[in-house]
Amino acid sequence: MNIPITNPSRELEKIRDFKTRINREISQGIYIGGNNVNKFENNLKKFLNCKYVVTLNSGTDALYLSLVAMKLKKNDEVLLPSFTFFATVECVLNVGAKPIFVDIDESTYCMDLNDLRKKITKKSKVIIPVHLFGNNSSIKEILKIGKSKNIKVLEDCAQSFGSKTIDNEYLGTLGDIGAFSFYPSKTLGGIGDGGMIATNNKNYYNLISQLKNHGLKGTNHQLVGTNSRLDSINAFVLNEKLNIFSDISKTRNIFYEYYIEQLSDLSFLNLPKKENPNILFNYFTISTKKISDRNKLMMYLNKNNITTSIYYKKPIHLQPALKGIVGRERLDKTELASKSVLSLPLYPFPKNKEMEKVVKTISNFSS
Repeated sequence: MNIPITNPSRELEKIRDFKTRINREISQGIYIGGNNVNKFENNLKKFLNCKYVVTLNSGTDALYLSLVAMKLKKNDEVLLPSFTFFATVECVLNVGAKPIFVDIDESTYCMDLNDLRKKITKKSKVIIPVHLFGNNSSIKEILKIGKSKNIKVLEDCAQSFGSKTIDNEYLGTLGDIGAFSFYPSKTLGGIGDGGMIATNNKNYYNLISQLKNHGLKGTNHQLVGTNSRLDSINAFVLNEKLNIFSDISKTRNIFYEYYIEQLSDLSFLNLPKKENPNILFNYFTISTKKISDRNKLMMYLNKNNITTSIYYKKPIHLQPALKGIVGRERLDKTELASKSVLSLPLYPFPKNKEMEKVVKTISNFSS
């Protein structure tokens, strides 16, 4: 029995008459925009309880267009973690801004607030807290810091759709803008690339809506924008998944809770900790107490047909693409995490035998 790290097709099996209905959608011949996109955006607004949503063709574009809308100037500083996917810094550089890397809190893998405070300067214009693996990147505290220094907050929610604060507010709805990804492996994943922004700011909503469609307003291209529209078929699938999201969340949490219950006594592992009970993990990311055990455990699980992955093997600030662009400062906790973390299979609607196999195999591991 092979066990994947994610299993997006499992969700499709739970959608009523999925094959018949998606074939009907395809036969209608509306592939860009249309009612499916409008319906999905309206349902997202209701789900998240926010004023505005703009669907886009990727989480990367959600970050990029948000930064464009914030009108950063060359060499304006943007504070972000290095322990995340490369797209976050890519977008900062593509708008001409300067990335300032912040170390992480080892218990959540999100921004370390003390290091964040130390790195704020007069040039700081935006903070990008990444809600990594679905955890809350101390958003309330970061909002206070941003407000006190007149710094905008762009929430990177690529891995945190469905996660909430302790006060039941969805991550991505508290900062100036929230940027989300609908990549297939996400908690709400499509059948291709997709993304969105959520905001309560009408100006950001209007500007990003225009930018995503070549800067078009009426019949005139009033801005130089881009092509970042969500396709209709993907919107249909995402809306169907949103309709069963309570079941997706519940069964994903069953897998999480099984891990916590069964692996908590293993002395060679550190298990992930939810910042609050309303967190929905995108990945179940453990770390080995001995760095040398991480790769051994990964190979052992792979030998037993259990897929794992390392998020992230090399932090952004050490990537070769940034050599000569950013300084190679030390981020001790970030670099330690990159040497010890390992993400285990985690997906909704797991079968008991799948969960049992993963846990039994890890329990039998001997370094």
